[in-house]
Order: sequence, then structure tokens, then C-alpha cells
Amino acid sequence: MKFVILAARLAGRERPSPADYQEYLDLRPAEALAKFKSLLDESARGVLMFGFSDQAILDILDQEFEVDMDRLTLVFRKPYLDAQSIDLAGGSRSKGDPGPFTRRERAMIENLALWLLDATRTLYRGDLGASRLRDIRQEYAECFGAYARKCLPNYEPGDAEIFLRSLFASLKTMRSFCHSLTVDAMFKADAAKVLFGEQSAYHQAWFRKQVFRHMMAKAVDQYIATCTA
Repeated sequence: MKFVILAARLAGRERPSPADYQEYLDLRPAEALAKFKSLLDESARGVLMFGFSDQAILDILDQEFEVDMDRLTLVFRKPYLDAQSIDLAGGSRSKGDPGPFTRRERAMIENLALWLLDATRTLYRGDLGASRLRDIRQEYAECFGAYARKCLPNYEPGDAEIFLRSLFASLKTMRSFCHSLTVDAMFKADAAKVLFGEQSAYHQAWFRKQVFRHMMAKAVDQYIATCTA
């Protein structure tokens, strides 16, 4: 149903036609995704590839969207991208299991996430509840873990410790991390636009995340300058 709705939107139709349903009848999710991607031009497929893995797209559609049966549209279930959204969009399930982080590495990731929350706390409302702050910290931890995986493609448990320490030790490496987050959000915003349209809540959420992450980079610079003054 969800791919039928996406295909109809791509064709410029407000509602799917009976033929649309027939096209996707009895297809498994991966097959439906492959069929939908075949409708895109080469440029749009490239944008989608840079933003989301195939598994990420399937996870996002399954867990982040519901179908409005009256209007036959897809509805993003959340008011913003939370930690689970960041995890799903990362598509880690498609990469297999390269091995869990060690206890020491997990502790360092948690410490980095707590430090980043302190550095960016001025960007959030002062009255955020404890559950929202935990979610933000979890989101930051997801980002640090994903960044370590990206920078260490042949990761084995224990390999990330020196790399994670370098994020604490160098302004240059922390800036690279923040820049990576902004670029990642930009790619995902563009991919969400291809999938769901420019006015979709999901695209707008990633666009806001892109802007916010740019602000994060400035906040981190200011925080470090204050700490070293």
C-alpha cells in the first residue's frame, strides 16, 4: 500500500488508481522498493542512494509512517526526528553486524554524547523534560557510533577506542564530526524530498535537522573556545 501511494505521487496523481494496486500486488517489500526505484530517473536514484540504504527506506516506511485511509496519503508519525528516527535512517541493519562496540568504547560514546549535549544545550529550550534530554543524548550517541563505523569500515571490537579519544582531544576532529552530521542531514533531506515530496513532514524534519546541525557546529566551536579561554 505504501509503495502504491508513493508511485501515485511520483506520477502526479492525488490518489492511486486500480492499475497502481495491480502493479504492486503480491510483491515482497524489497521487490516493491526495487519496482518503485525503477520509476525514478537516474539523478533521483542517485540522490536516494546517497541519502538512504534500501534497508533504511524499508525500515522508515514500516516504522515511521502510517497510511491515512481517508486521503490515501502517508503520514509521518512524529513531530520531530528522535533517536529512533536517526537509527532507522542510518540503515545499519543492511550492513550486517560488524561486531558490537566494547564496554570501554560504549562508555566513551556515552561520554561524548553527554559532552555534546552540554556543548549544544543553549540551542534547546531550557524547560526540556528528562525524557527528551535522554532522547537527545541517545541521538548523539547514535551519531558518534555511526561516525566511528563510517571512519573505520573494517572495524573489529576494540578498534574504535583511539579514534573516539581523538574526538575529545582535537578541535579539528570534532569539527569534522559536526560537518559530517550536517552533510548527512543534507543528503537525507534531499532523499526524503525524492521519496515523499518537498512539502512532506519527513522532508521538512530532515531539512530542519540540517539547519540545526549547522548551528550545532557553531555552538561546539563557541563551547570549546569558552572552555579553553
